[in-house]
Amino acid sequence: MNDLDLVPFTEESGGDGNPGPGTPGKHRRKKGDRSSGRTLVALLVVVAVLGGLAFGGWYGVTKVKDFFTADDYDGPGSGSVVVQIDDNQTVTDIANTLFKDDVVASAKAFVNAAADNPDSTRGLQPGSYKLKKQMKASDALDMLLDRANRVDGPSVIIPEGLTVKEILPRLAEKSGIPLAEFQKAAKDPAALGVPEWGGPSPDRRVLEGFLYPSKYELNDQTTAEGLLKQMVALSVQAATKDDLSAKAQELGVSEWDLMIIASLIEQEGIEADFGKISRVIYNRLNSTGALSYLQFDSTTQYWLIQTGKGRKAIVTDAELKNPDNNYSTDVDRHQGLPPTPIGNPGDASLKAAANPTPGPWTYFVVVTKDRHSAFTDDYNVHQDNILKCKRVGFC
Repeated sequence: MNDLDLVPFTEESGGDGNPGPGTPGKHRRKKGDRSSGRTLVALLVVVAVLGGLAFGGWYGVTKVKDFFTADDYDGPGSGSVVVQIDDNQTVTDIANTLFKDDVVASAKAFVNAAADNPDSTRGLQPGSYKLKKQMKASDALDMLLDRANRVDGPSVIIPEGLTVKEILPRLAEKSGIPLAEFQKAAKDPAALGVPEWGGPSPDRRVLEGFLYPSKYELNDQTTAEGLLKQMVALSVQAATKDDLSAKAQELGVSEWDLMIIASLIEQEGIEADFGKISRVIYNRLNSTGALSYLQFDSTTQYWLIQTGKGRKAIVTDAELKNPDNNYSTDVDRHQGLPPTPIGNPGDASLKAAANPTPGPWTYFVVVTKDRHSAFTDDYNVHQDNILKCKRVGFC
């Protein structure tokens, strides 16, 4: 290529090798000039250096990425293994257990998966779980959050709607732990995890409403305090997911009010009617005069349980009007919501409390043997429905 840059010696160039008028920019290389060779070598050196830097950068980034990325299995796993999660174990403790049992490729992968899943904060519960070996960490987490994967063992089932006074003896009976230990732990709701909004004020928190109805596994390491903490954690999780708090604000009620409303719904009917019962409550709260009183027998039922009289099939007028009954929502007694929840609600009633079915209803009563209710905003129609309730034995 250098030869093409030489200007030939011609008469037009004046015979002295200088460019002529028709060859601007051309020059004649002196014999023995090696500058172009050195330029080529330099260019090759630069290319080699840049190439090395590029490779080194790629290699370095890859190594750094490998350093910060936790080992994780790709597949869904195979075989089966029973993993025991003990009370008070942290996410890191659980991750180390899973790594030791070859469920996950690294403890860090499980910790990362838990950090990315908000349900893991309260959803990881003590018990024995049937998992697979060599699972993707996020899949292992999903299986631990699914109660269907718990291995049956000693357990206690708490149904929806029971009160704290009814739940504690059941826990004591099934666990073998003295009732006094549960009663002692129950005296400090804040220590059990009841949030600041779980009461009339942060320094007056209430356990009622926060013992989540579910099935709980028991083992030799179960303690009264640990079991109650587990129940409270699940209750708080249920009450704060699905934007229930935001929906409560839209409805003009607090999180505490929402818990009370859910407990009322749980006691007043069957799940198929929860949405309409919820609407009746809100319509009453926003009414004036006699309609501003809920007039729910269930609130007096709660007072009867608290005072040791137990549940009754039908509440009497004398019990509704008893001056000591601070839970009566009868006319001229307690207006609006009762002082606290009247039981422990589950997911369905919590969702209904935040999502009332649209409608004008202000009255309802059970009218069928399978406990379906009739709803109306007409007082005379309601009186006819009460007669139906008496015929099926619920009034």
